[in-house]
Amino acid sequence: MITVRVCVGTYCYIAGGEQLAKYKFYVPDEIKDKVKFLGSSCLGCSRDEASAKPPYAKVGEVLISECTQDKLLDEIYKQLGIERK
Repeated sequence: MITVRVCVGTYCYIAGGEQLAKYKFYVPDEIKDKVKFLGSSCLGCSRDEASAKPPYAKVGEVLISECTQDKLLDEIYKQLGIERK
């Protein structure tokens, strides 16, 4: 089981984290039972605001900045060792 943490802190939430958090309802059926989604109030990534690029998510221990649904799925499939269709 892979744990996906999506930052839903204010900074990330308004930058797209809201949509990423909702994505747990749309994960492809072939991986749905292999992924656990959690919301996180902050992943501690916005400390250096000059280089911060929200929204953030973590797949396992891999941090993804400027996260999108595609980037999220790419990393999930990579960690599962499954070719993404």
